[in-house]
Amino acid sequence: MKRKIFLVIAVLTLIAVTAVGCSSNTKDNNTAGKTEGVEKTLIVRATGDPMSFNPDTLSDDNNYSIVQNIYNRLVKLDASKQIIPDLATEWDVSEDGKAITFHLRDDAHWHDGEPVTSKDVKYTFDTIKENPTYYMSSRLQIVDSIDTPDENTVVFNMNQADVSFIADLGWYGTFILPEHVFNNGQTWEENPASMEPIGSGPFKLSEFKQGESITIVANPDYHEGAPKLDKVIFTIIPDDATAVQALINGEIDVLETVPAANVDELMANENIRMELNEYPSPMRIIFNLNNDLVSDVNVRKAIATALDKEEISQKIFNGVQKPEYNMYPSLIEWASNSEDTSPKFNIEEAIKILEDAGYTKDADGFYVRGLTIDVFDSSGYPDAAKLMAASLEKAGIELKVQVHEFNAWDEKVSIQRDFILELQGGFMGPDPNALYKRFGTGMGSNYGEYSNKEFDDILAQAAATGDQEKRAELYKKAQAILAEDLPYVPIVSYAGYDANNVKFTNLPIDGTGKWGWQEFTFTDIAE
Repeated sequence: MKRKIFLVIAVLTLIAVTAVGCSSNTKDNNTAGKTEGVEKTLIVRATGDPMSFNPDTLSDDNNYSIVQNIYNRLVKLDASKQIIPDLATEWDVSEDGKAITFHLRDDAHWHDGEPVTSKDVKYTFDTIKENPTYYMSSRLQIVDSIDTPDENTVVFNMNQADVSFIADLGWYGTFILPEHVFNNGQTWEENPASMEPIGSGPFKLSEFKQGESITIVANPDYHEGAPKLDKVIFTIIPDDATAVQALINGEIDVLETVPAANVDELMANENIRMELNEYPSPMRIIFNLNNDLVSDVNVRKAIATALDKEEISQKIFNGVQKPEYNMYPSLIEWASNSEDTSPKFNIEEAIKILEDAGYTKDADGFYVRGLTIDVFDSSGYPDAAKLMAASLEKAGIELKVQVHEFNAWDEKVSIQRDFILELQGGFMGPDPNALYKRFGTGMGSNYGEYSNKEFDDILAQAAATGDQEKRAELYKKAQAILAEDLPYVPIVSYAGYDANNVKFTNLPIDGTGKWGWQEFTFTDIAE
């Protein structure tokens, strides 16, 4: 017998990464559709240019909410970060967990009118698997082959059981691409469709003005019905303070992650809907374990011990983002280990760790010199890094902060792996097996190239069982290893208020169990 999994399958009620938020704007603002018969437009703040409109090559936060509305996946995550259907209406898992069969809807079409079929799914994932630089490539090595018994059926044949794989198909780098457009002998990077996309989603790309905006327009033939909005404009505003003022001025309608300093002001605005979202996406330092300066675990432990997380939480985030010590987000209580954690703040102990390991001060009072930390230029990260550097200096550890525009940071850190320390965020879901994706040997998101066979083996056991109690035991054991090895240090949890114009209804945040996170298919203007 097979275990049939119908329409809505919950994946471990994890509240997650950057969702589209809550509400906003001032009276009589000049944004989206004002009256019946007038074009309905929603304006969303974006932080930077997308690197591409191909959603499967890199983990590009700047393109995610855009491509979410241009393409479809087999399954997708809703606002609560649970798995719901997308192109697949239902799926079966074999008794041994090594065959997952997806049944596709039969009414989906590409923007050029061609039908979406199982061959598109197979082509997409076969291509990703064959290209090791693509975001999901390493994860897809768990798939031996993909079969297409008919146009609306896809079978993933796995080389090991892994209950978290379905959830992964609703995350980054898993959007289905049209074979008839991309399979022409060009690489995805060279194919013009990567910048002029043909998707199957509710919106089509209309215009891209580099450094200014991206406009998508409604697809009237969308298989779930034409969107209520005529267009969505993603206007690029890198600076948070400028974005807040644009919200107040009525120049944008959607602002994710309001800076903590502006929360009270926006809470008092009756035209703005505010909602706090907490996600398992902690700010964290990643060590490049191939670099001699941090290859010694004693140096990593001293750094972790000299970080004042309470100070960062209060001074940078007004206490909204709480200090995080657990090696898997404490928000996910069933899977998080609160006993084996990263060190508590203690300058004297940090110095003792270094001296016991044989480090001595130089003439300037430093035990360790030459460390740099690469950070991107938003979300409070530069200021947090500066506080870290000041705190580490008290323990005789020199740390220089290097700030980059996000795309430049991503190129340096995630592609070139050219860093000593780097500061990142990012979702550690939709399943606790994210620990393996982030720190498993050879995984694409394991930027610091940590490798521990015992850790890998434990997480493989956890992924192969559906027993949550057993999974929790194994995940906590894996976290104890991380707490000892310290390939990374969690800093603060991720939480923030999102703001949306109260004129809009059926926003992504309202669609739990009904539509996708950051999907504007059903967004409309309140009557």
